[in-house]
Amino acid sequence: MNMDISIEPGRADHLDGIHALVLEWGYTASRLRTKAWLEAIANSPDHQLFVALSGGSVVGWIAVEKRLFLSELFVAEITGLVVGSRARRAGIGQLLVQSAEDWSSSMGLPRVVVRSNVTRLESHGFYPAVGYTQSKTTHVYTKDLKQPGSEP
Repeated sequence: MNMDISIEPGRADHLDGIHALVLEWGYTASRLRTKAWLEAIANSPDHQLFVALSGGSVVGWIAVEKRLFLSELFVAEITGLVVGSRARRAGIGQLLVQSAEDWSSSMGLPRVVVRSNVTRLESHGFYPAVGYTQSKTTHVYTKDLKQPGSEP
């Protein structure tokens, strides 16, 4: 696939394209939730979102953040990467990862970490191909907390 791609920081006017890819990624976040997430990233010095644009349309995005780890203090973590199904295998993911790495370097962060769900089989080939090494496997546990004033 031959595409003219540009990478730039995500902005409010990219919301519809970002949200469409959130849904394609398999998440059920509403447009309003995606908007709040995008605004929180835009207002945080420790987070960045990059979008891949082709013909003015969002065809991919990556979210990266500065994280605090006991073992290393601050590192970068890619918290989301998605390329639209019609734009895959065109090098867009690699461009987005490079943008996240460049941002991380500019923040003085020595390492980039990325977690990948075991069900996302395509990512298990992608990340090693762009220089990442699998360092461990984990289980993720969650617990919903009752919020003050919420219904029982």
